Formats: sequence, structure tokens, C-alpha cells
Amino acid sequence: MDLTLKDNGTSTDIIISGNIKSISDTDNIKFAITNTWNKDEKNPINLKIDDSFIITSSVIGFLIKFIKKDKIPLTLYVKNEELYEMLEDMNLVEVLNVRR
Repeated sequence: MDLTLKDNGTSTDIIISGNIKSISDTDNIKFAITNTWNKDEKNPINLKIDDSFIITSSVIGFLIKFIKKDKIPLTLYVKNEELYEMLEDMNLVEVLNVRR
């Protein structure tokens, strides 16, 4: 998995390419979101998953925490139709602000 940050001025994109599968991948995503938010708590975060057809339950858990408890304005963009359908089946599209 590769992770790239792109500051757009009014928002920050965190772009993930490759499959999300290891504990270190999960830690890297969590670290990137936390650091991005701590740098500028005004700008929304766009988490863009380019390739992965799965995400781990721990990633889902901390995304729910960030969005619902911490009130971080985060939108999850997924390109893989299989991943989108999985999130839809789990009723997480609205909860995680998922977009295609």
C-alpha cells in the first residue's frame, strides 16, 4: 500500500493505492488522518482509496470514530465497485460518507 497526501488549500486528499491488508497499513492510514487533522482542523479530509477491494475492520472502526465521535469532516472515496458494494451491504455508505 502506498499513501500520498495532497493539500488542495480548502481540503486535503489522502490517496491510498494498493491493497489495505496489514496492521502497518492500518497504522499508516490512522497516522495520516490524525496528523492531517491536527495540522488544520478547519479543512475537510478526502480519503481516496484507488485500488483496494477490501479494507480491514480496524480501518472501518477508526473511520467511524473519526467521523461520528471526533466530528472530523471526512469523506471516503472508493473506486473499486466491489468495495463500494461491500460498504453498502454493511450499511456504511451513509455512516462513512462514501462516494464513488
